Amino acid sequence: MFKQIAKNTTLMGSGTLLSRIFGFIRDVLIASFFGTSAGLEAFLVAFRIPNIFRTIFAEGFSDSVATPVLSSYRKDKEKIIGIGQDLICVLSFFLLLFTLIGIIFAKYFVILVAPGFITQSYKFNLAVSFSQITFFYLFLIGLTSNFTSILYAYKKFFIPAISPVFLNLCFIGGILFFGRAFGVKVLVFSVLAGGVCQLLVSFFALYRQGFRLKFNLIKALGNSQIIKMFKLFVGRLFSSLIYHLSVLVDTIFSSLTFIVGQGALASIYYANRLIQFPFAIVILSLSRVVMVDLSFYHKEKDMNKFKELLVFSFQNVIFFVLPISLIFLFLPRGIINVIFGRGEFDLYSLNITASVLFFYSFGLLFFCGIKLMVNSFYALADTKTPAKSAGLALLVNVVLSGILIFPLGVGGVALGSSLAAIFNFFLLFHLLKEKIGAIPWQDTKIYFVKVLTLSLIHGLTSWVIWQIFSYNKYIKIAVVAGIGFVIFLLGGYFLKIKQVNLFWRWLLKKK
Repeated sequence: MFKQIAKNTTLMGSGTLLSRIFGFIRDVLIASFFGTSAGLEAFLVAFRIPNIFRTIFAEGFSDSVATPVLSSYRKDKEKIIGIGQDLICVLSFFLLLFTLIGIIFAKYFVILVAPGFITQSYKFNLAVSFSQITFFYLFLIGLTSNFTSILYAYKKFFIPAISPVFLNLCFIGGILFFGRAFGVKVLVFSVLAGGVCQLLVSFFALYRQGFRLKFNLIKALGNSQIIKMFKLFVGRLFSSLIYHLSVLVDTIFSSLTFIVGQGALASIYYANRLIQFPFAIVILSLSRVVMVDLSFYHKEKDMNKFKELLVFSFQNVIFFVLPISLIFLFLPRGIINVIFGRGEFDLYSLNITASVLFFYSFGLLFFCGIKLMVNSFYALADTKTPAKSAGLALLVNVVLSGILIFPLGVGGVALGSSLAAIFNFFLLFHLLKEKIGAIPWQDTKIYFVKVLTLSLIHGLTSWVIWQIFSYNKYIKIAVVAGIGFVIFLLGGYFLKIKQVNLFWRWLLKKK
């Protein structure tokens, strides 16, 4: 079981890694061309608005209800196709309707998401006009995400993982070839081009599996499995709204320029892109792969395997995410400088973005852990418990961010989010234990201490090397990465961390 999950996670993680590499190239170009300018902040707000609804009606719907329901029929391909056809039919109608509503009321969405823009007419008007265009992306990505939920049910993970590559390629091409001519507007049209490409790639991947589009709205609305999905989605909808209100806390507070200064919203974006790198490669890949099996074990009432898989998954999250968190904690300025420090991304941009990354690093492991816990509840067909937990975490986030923003500026916003994530994770952990009974965590506690010890040694050594060497920043980061990798492998071997030992066995066998 674990070998197949590791294989599928590696496959999906490889696709996600490819996507994130292109995503970094995209962000480097955005930083170089637009820095933390007002135009870029207007685009970020305009893109954030459809993305809020995207993670409710697209990935939110597909991850929480569509994938678990479809995956429970993984041995019946015809059943998956039939449910999938009705699902796409219903969602096409509702996504188109909501997209039109978004275009009409774009002005009010901008006021809600970035109230600080109201006093800055240029940014406000630009954000409204951009939003009216980017809302079309919601329709495109909503269908794409639910195409991928059908692919997950077939246990096809690579195409969904690489789909964002096409969005990033459109950004890269648009900026390089048209950035100087059209300025920040090129980002808006790149979004639409990328959405079309993602939709076509996912559809043709399904087409090869024998899937065909059939539109009969009346029949689709009467499908018992579609009704089941939307009933489950009621709880998920509240959870999603709570989650995105939490995300909006960062945007709302960082738009208050008179408190946090210019460019704060852009700094949140750049730091978030780095935080999202391990989150996407590790936890999104892993959680979507294990979701299929967790849902199946729940249906088969095999809770022992459910718990084994949960523990196995969390140990892998610890191994991959904790070292990255410590590197972000010890070297935020160096990492930001190497990746974004050029062109319009000046010293001011560097300082505020490094502050945000530093404070986000405290919550990275818990952001990832929350996703795994939430998906475990979804596999149990429970969408209400994560919603309640997220609601309490939202209150914590608002209070802490509102307090910390004054002494720490935009860094306080990031720290408030991190502390709220820690609270949310432990609350979900407690509630999951109450729901499924005792979970065999003893080995995980010892494992955590080992990985934390190794990560601290790795992070401290990297910081010392960075301070000592006075070479070009690219040479410095290469030296830090190389020495850090060796330390991690040797330390992991002596601490008997199983993933490192597996790597050593593979390496020695290969030789």
